[in-house]
Amino acid sequence: MQYLVLENNFTALTTNSIEQNMPDAEYKVVPDTGGRIENALKHCTDITMVVTGGIILNIKEGDLPPDEVLGRNHLACSREAVFIDHPRHKVNYEHIGSPLHSGVVDMSLFIINPTKWEGETNFSKLSDKKIIYMPRYMNHRDDPTVAFCMGGYDIMEYGSIGEEASVLNYLTHLYSGVATPRDTWGYCFDLLLPYTEGLGEEERKLVERLGKQTKRRVGKLRRMVIEKEKSPD
Repeated sequence: MQYLVLENNFTALTTNSIEQNMPDAEYKVVPDTGGRIENALKHCTDITMVVTGGIILNIKEGDLPPDEVLGRNHLACSREAVFIDHPRHKVNYEHIGSPLHSGVVDMSLFIINPTKWEGETNFSKLSDKKIIYMPRYMNHRDDPTVAFCMGGYDIMEYGSIGEEASVLNYLTHLYSGVATPRDTWGYCFDLLLPYTEGLGEEERKLVERLGKQTKRRVGKLRRMVIEKEKSPD
C-alpha cells in the first residue's frame, strides 16, 4: 500500500504518524488542489490510500482489505454519517435535521484503485462506481450526532474505539479549534499529542490544547470503558 498525503497546515501530524507507526510505508505529500479523485489519479498508478493532512494513521497488519478485494473496486472509503448503519443511532440524523445520508461519502480519506478509473472523465459521479465501505474503527472520525443526541456512555464507548483505531480523523475540530466536553469524551484528541513536531506554532498550540482538555476531562474513564468491554463478565 502506498500513501498520498494532501497538504495543509496539519500535514506534519499525518507524516509524523506514518513515520512513527508505519516506518516501512512509502508516502508522498502533494498539494490539495482540484477534485480529490482527479488529484489522486495524477499522482498514483497503483492502489493508494489518499489522506488529508491532519489525519493520524496507524495501519496495522490485517486492517486493510486484501489487494484482490481492493482491485475489484474503484474506492474503499467511509460514509460521512458515521452511524447511518447503526440500529439505534441512525435515526439521530433526522432528529437534528442533518442532510447526511448513506450516500454521502467522506473524501478526507479513501483508498483508490487507479486501474478502475481508466477512461473516466466524470470524477464526481460515484453512484455507478464500485465502492466498499470501511468499518468505524478504520476511520474514527467526528460526527454531528455525538454532540447533540448520544447518551454519555454511548459517547464514551465510541471514544474507546479510537484507542485502537487505524485512523483518527478529527479534521472538523482541528479546523475550528473548538471541542465541547462531549467531544472530548468521544474523540481521542490526546492521541494526537505525540505527532506535533514540525507543526506551525498556532497549530501545535491548538492540538496541545485539545489533547490536554481531553486528558483532563476524560482521564482514565475511557480506559475503564475499554476494560469493561473486554471483561468476560
